[in-house]
Amino acid sequence: MPSVRWKVALDPGHGGEDEGARGQKGLKEKDVALDLARILRVKLEEAGFEVQLTRETDVLIPVWDRARLANEASADLFISLHLNAYKARAAKGSEVYFLSLDAGDADAAEIAALENEGAAPVVTPDSLVASILDDMAQKAFLQDSEKLAIEVQNQLNRLGGIKERGVKQAPFAVLRSAAMPAVLLEALFISNPKEEAKLKDPDFQVKVAEAIRDGIQSYLTAVGATPKRKALTANPANGKQPS
Repeated sequence: MPSVRWKVALDPGHGGEDEGARGQKGLKEKDVALDLARILRVKLEEAGFEVQLTRETDVLIPVWDRARLANEASADLFISLHLNAYKARAAKGSEVYFLSLDAGDADAAEIAALENEGAAPVVTPDSLVASILDDMAQKAFLQDSEKLAIEVQNQLNRLGGIKERGVKQAPFAVLRSAAMPAVLLEALFISNPKEEAKLKDPDFQVKVAEAIRDGIQSYLTAVGATPKRKALTANPANGKQPS
């Protein structure tokens, strides 16, 4: 790891009164997302990363505030953690998304609509300008977001028992204003009783977290980048770090 460590913002989806999807046996998406985020934080910190969670407890953080928290923390990567759900209980596997600025395909748009519930901001002239800036902020990182999504998906595909579903694009509100590469992960289908049972297993949660960590590391190796905070803190006049 470089002397300036990479900072990853982890976003456990939902929280508080927003439970997200619920499994047949009562498992709640908001709880598993937070469990995964806590485990993944440990795994990333052990690997030399800095990590910030958008929520540490069972509270609801507005969708539009989640990327803002990552931006304010000068995070280098943004990972939003969720669980999938579908009317067909046999649906299984993991999916990693990066932002689409249009509706995307029908299935992806449906999933995004569920995750975006309650995210619509009040429309004012100022908010319209902010929306355009949000689109521009993430558009600059779409290629890197896609690369990150591919690497994380590749690692999840290697995790035993998870069917490959592929990297997709969808208009997730939580990704729009992220000023860094950003992906949303749907880790298994909580609507599938077999996968719900896996998600209850702490050992399996660790395997999922390790796969995500390995995907992040593979992405960083592939792109050969340095943490953006190193560039942001440099003084262009003399090349020295500010005091």
